Amino acid sequence: MNKKTTWLHLIWLWLWLALPLYAQDDTSLQLNLRRDFGYGSGANMQGTFSFRVEGPDNLDRVAFFIDDTEIGSDNEPPFRLQFKTDNYALGVHTLSAVGYTSAGQEIQSNRITRNFVSPSAAGKTIIWLIVPLLVLSLGGRFVTSWIANRGRQQAGKPIISGPLGGTICVRCKRPFAIHLWSFRIVTARGDRCPHCGKWQWVHRMPDELLDAAAEATAAAEAQKETAVVTPPDDEARHRRQLEDSRFDN
Repeated sequence: MNKKTTWLHLIWLWLWLALPLYAQDDTSLQLNLRRDFGYGSGANMQGTFSFRVEGPDNLDRVAFFIDDTEIGSDNEPPFRLQFKTDNYALGVHTLSAVGYTSAGQEIQSNRITRNFVSPSAAGKTIIWLIVPLLVLSLGGRFVTSWIANRGRQQAGKPIISGPLGGTICVRCKRPFAIHLWSFRIVTARGDRCPHCGKWQWVHRMPDELLDAAAEATAAAEAQKETAVVTPPDDEARHRRQLEDSRFDN
């Protein structure tokens, strides 16, 4: 037997030994959790969640456990089960699943450790998370708006944008800052034009359009101020004098 034949036999032997190992990997049962409604942060959770598993093709049934207690099972793919944390004691729990194949094999899933918290504790955590984000978001808008408006004031330009941005009136075509008290529905805001008084649905406009509308408004107002009445020509003046003389006689 030459060297080449020996190496081929060794490769086939290695493949024959490795195949069962890959087959065992295919029989693993992977357990995951999905939040349907509620709160989840780190290991803490509260609300409605679902077990979800991924397993071999010959999986017939999956039983789901919280600690050592079976809370339900599913006999049809996709194998899943919904549960509510409020139905169980507060504290740390171990979540797991056991799968049963058509070949009679029992497969243990991975274990997930979670801490069930009360609705009040979840609400407090959400508030502590959301309030700082809102403060940072609104504060950033106010600071950005203040810096931009300060620059416009120093340049002698009108303020046409605020924390909520600016828009252009559909009636008088003048730009104005969207008021903080405007009410929002979907993507539009109900607001009142400070120039003509019209209530309308407005959208935030880009700064380029606001500047163009402000320049057009300023040009129109300047044209009105500089406009003068054209003096009548000689013929019109003579005709008016004749008409006035009839009343004098």
